[in-house]
Amino acid sequence: MNEIKLAETLSARFRLDLTGCSVSTKDNLSCGVRATDIPSPNGFMILVTPGWKSIEADFVPDTYAGELVRAMGESLPHARQTFCSLAEAFNTMGNRIVLRINGSVISTLSDLPPAPWSKFQLNVRKLTDVTNGDEATLQVCTEEIATACLALVLTLLPLEEDDTVAIPLYESGLPEGACTKVTVNRYERSPVNRAACIAAHGSACYICGFDFGVFYGSLGQGYIEVHHRIPVSKMGGNYIVDPVRDLVPLCANCHATVHRTDPPLEPDALAAIIAKITGSSPSGSVTC
Repeated sequence: MNEIKLAETLSARFRLDLTGCSVSTKDNLSCGVRATDIPSPNGFMILVTPGWKSIEADFVPDTYAGELVRAMGESLPHARQTFCSLAEAFNTMGNRIVLRINGSVISTLSDLPPAPWSKFQLNVRKLTDVTNGDEATLQVCTEEIATACLALVLTLLPLEEDDTVAIPLYESGLPEGACTKVTVNRYERSPVNRAACIAAHGSACYICGFDFGVFYGSLGQGYIEVHHRIPVSKMGGNYIVDPVRDLVPLCANCHATVHRTDPPLEPDALAAIIAKITGSSPSGSVTC
């Protein structure tokens, strides 16, 4: 597994400044990423480890990441709801999510315990044979499992809705707990929700199935546009986007086509039109 390529892919997907890292034990080698805006020892890593017919990703907090974990415990209700939606989507995709908060296993992810949190342990595991396959396939699966784990973590971080440009999560040189605001797009919380949508639905077009990575190789790997099922113009100022239910990955052609009408055409409706023309089954009816 290539931690440098992993960091490049996830940085582009989440639009965050991530750096690759690796941890070696007597049994295996884990590769992963960490947010460079949260300096060690106050931040965290997402580490991916291949096993026997499985691959898993873990949230690994730094030694002095207590304030970060406490902030996650104080996340707002809509952030917890998004976490639950993503967890449901990932479970449907065949992942097994194990969450421990304050040392206790959380069996019902829709019912996260109230603050304060002192410990947060998250593991996302998928049974697969790719660990015995070729390097390219293993890298793709590494990127997908890391994306799932990072997306879940980011939904609980203290991101603030605003119109201004993003600034670092933490500023270098400040003591633990000196968290700065992270201001993102008001409606989409863009990097997190966009990446969460792709993690939940895949990077192939929901309507026609076009995959930029298959067609363009590494240059297009993981790229896709994201469509709002509810037009941004129709959202009120307090609307909270659910990245699993409200967003869908579309290629540029399908994205432009659904916006040929006002309101935009439903993705499933365009998939049905394509199916009628081509005589194939609608891609929109298939879960990626």
